[in-house]
Amino acid sequence: MNHSHVFNTIGTWITGLVNLFAGLVALGVMTEILFGTAFFGTSVVANITTLVGNVGSAGFAGIVSLLILVAMFNNTMPGGKPSKR
Repeated sequence: MNHSHVFNTIGTWITGLVNLFAGLVALGVMTEILFGTAFFGTSVVANITTLVGNVGSAGFAGIVSLLILVAMFNNTMPGGKPSKR
């Protein structure tokens, strides 16, 4: 079996899982906004607020790490190929 095929398959699975979890986060936020209570047993909005607060309190390093994560999620890292959406 070709190694590049294995890594492409693993990458496809990981991309699918990331998209699934992003959809679940969006669903959690929407249900919490619409119904006012936590739908998945935990408050998604409170967790996102805490995460953003922690990144913001880290100063410049937090901003840089956040930009790197956003670039990785959007697949726009230098030298990377843009995703086909």
